[in-house]
Amino acid sequence: MFNNSFSITVSDQSSDEHADKKLRARVRRKSKKFGFRGKTEFTRQVVRQVLKWWPFLLFLSAAALLIFEVSRIYGKSTSPPPPQTAQAQKKPDHPHFEKKEQGNLNRLDPTTRVVGGVRERCLKLLAPEELERLVFPQQRVSNSPIKKVVYITETDKTYGEGNFTKSQHGLDGTRFNLFTGYQTLDQRDQSFKVNKTATVHCGFYSEKGGFKISEEDELYMHECEVVVSTCAFGGGDDLYQPIGMSEQSLHKVCYVAFWDEITLAAQEAQGQKVGENHFIGKWRIIVVKDLPFRDQRLNGKIPKMLAHRLFPNSRYSIWVDSKSQFRRDPLGVLEALLWRSKSVLAISEHGARSSVYDEAKAVVKKNKATPEEVEVQLTQYRKDALPEDKRFNGKKALAEASIIVREHTTTTNLFMCLWFNEVVRFTSRDQLSFPYVLWRFKALKDINLFPVCTRKDLVNSMGHVRKAKLLTTLHIIMLPRVIFCIAVSLAVIAVALLALFSPLPHTKPAKDSRPRLALSLYIQQPKIGGSNLHSVAPSDAGALVFHRTLTEGPENTSRVVGNAQGFIIPIEHFAHSAFNIIYLTFNSHKHSGSLSIQAKELANKEKKELMVVGGTGSFAFARGLAVFAQTDMQGSSHSDATYHVKLHLKFPNRSQTIPG
Repeated sequence: MFNNSFSITVSDQSSDEHADKKLRARVRRKSKKFGFRGKTEFTRQVVRQVLKWWPFLLFLSAAALLIFEVSRIYGKSTSPPPPQTAQAQKKPDHPHFEKKEQGNLNRLDPTTRVVGGVRERCLKLLAPEELERLVFPQQRVSNSPIKKVVYITETDKTYGEGNFTKSQHGLDGTRFNLFTGYQTLDQRDQSFKVNKTATVHCGFYSEKGGFKISEEDELYMHECEVVVSTCAFGGGDDLYQPIGMSEQSLHKVCYVAFWDEITLAAQEAQGQKVGENHFIGKWRIIVVKDLPFRDQRLNGKIPKMLAHRLFPNSRYSIWVDSKSQFRRDPLGVLEALLWRSKSVLAISEHGARSSVYDEAKAVVKKNKATPEEVEVQLTQYRKDALPEDKRFNGKKALAEASIIVREHTTTTNLFMCLWFNEVVRFTSRDQLSFPYVLWRFKALKDINLFPVCTRKDLVNSMGHVRKAKLLTTLHIIMLPRVIFCIAVSLAVIAVALLALFSPLPHTKPAKDSRPRLALSLYIQQPKIGGSNLHSVAPSDAGALVFHRTLTEGPENTSRVVGNAQGFIIPIEHFAHSAFNIIYLTFNSHKHSGSLSIQAKELANKEKKELMVVGGTGSFAFARGLAVFAQTDMQGSSHSDATYHVKLHLKFPNRSQTIPG
């Protein structure tokens, strides 16, 4: 590029084999460093892009998380669980289980037992012709000391207040809520006392408590005098049609099945379609909304124990668990279990155990309840002095409550309220609380604890088809997820606002913010005198050492602002050498300092673009581009031409002013 002063010969062909090996080794090492630099540069580019677009990436992540959570909430709160057939629930190691259960369906054969060497039927019903002529007995005058039962509601100022609050309810580990009311231990003790007017919590405490039924269904329920009821919540058991009833019972008895929307969808998916008259076969389907408990077993206690609240005008009710098919005439069952024995409540004895304490151990062993909650219940019962007797009045103290037959009297109604409150306060296993309520509530005496074989004669046991799903209504289960989604939504909005209104620049922040400087200068021809040295390096070898004047204009007479000097080895192996540097030194009132320009581009071109790699003084930390162009393309050779230099400089962000 430049050639004046003198040249130093440097041969490209070295005869020294050892030096040649060193040179090749150095080239290979540089190649490895170049590859490493490439990886480092790629990493820097990735980091740079991440730092540049982090608000957008954060926004996408938050939006994706929000959509995912909303879809889970929507799916869980509106979609029923995928229907499962009975076959899907059977255990593979019991191949005959399905045949056994399906074989029980629609069986009408009686269950018998041997008494005194004679086989007799467990449930002795009237003959079919007598059942057709059977009429309800006249309502007898009750000799019960309880004449009236008052149910506590939140509007009752006298009994609605107490020392039991929602926060205490959580601490006590109970499940009292707006449906049950918040019964205190003092109120619990008072409810067991026999008074002429009994006051008790018995569900339906508040209009906001849940268990909503349509007005049309309520009108139907109010017209029932005798009701056979069952329920399936959470997509649980299938619905089995009752059999074995007389023609008279079909006209006098209501068959009611309580479902929730999950069970409705699951049954419809299996082909159990509810007709326009709200019936499936003989069952009137009543869909309950806004169930008050997460535990579906506890929701099932409402129609099981509070039939007198749901059917206020009914004289009699028969409860049948959803795992069973009722197969006897309801009026004949009332006659055999209540009227004939002059009882007001009939319930089956437990088939395996007799003591509540033995039952508690079995409940824990079968994982029907946690050891902690069972221990809380037993501790309270021991404190109340519940005896460990296995028999009350000559009969088992423990009941198997899958079938409950009762007359709706003030005594039985109060008994069922007390039983329901115990189930809510402690575990959902009603077998544990039944003996306690029976022992403590002294007013109920006319009770028929019939044997297990009688229960087997009343129903065909089908077993539980599938496990009921936990309640997933928004106000119980989904509330934490809703709160989480609201928080994520606020975070998304915050990120969007930050991305839109952040004071930090979002496009090319480095280029737009760094100070710049542009200069136009000239490197003049060497002044040739009589004694001035002027040697041209050979085309294939040489070291070019030059020193020229730097002016503001193209003329030789222009004002001098500095010097251009350098040392260049035009050999390919030294193309990236630190020796090949052009120094522009400035000595003017505007600029004082120097610039270093890397001269690695050695091809003979009229216009060269070289990199500015540093500087001193006013040009400290300068980076940029230096464009060299020969001014006289025809009159001068490359070695003695005048060059026009355009400098485009960039400086880092600093507090000091831009030079010049």
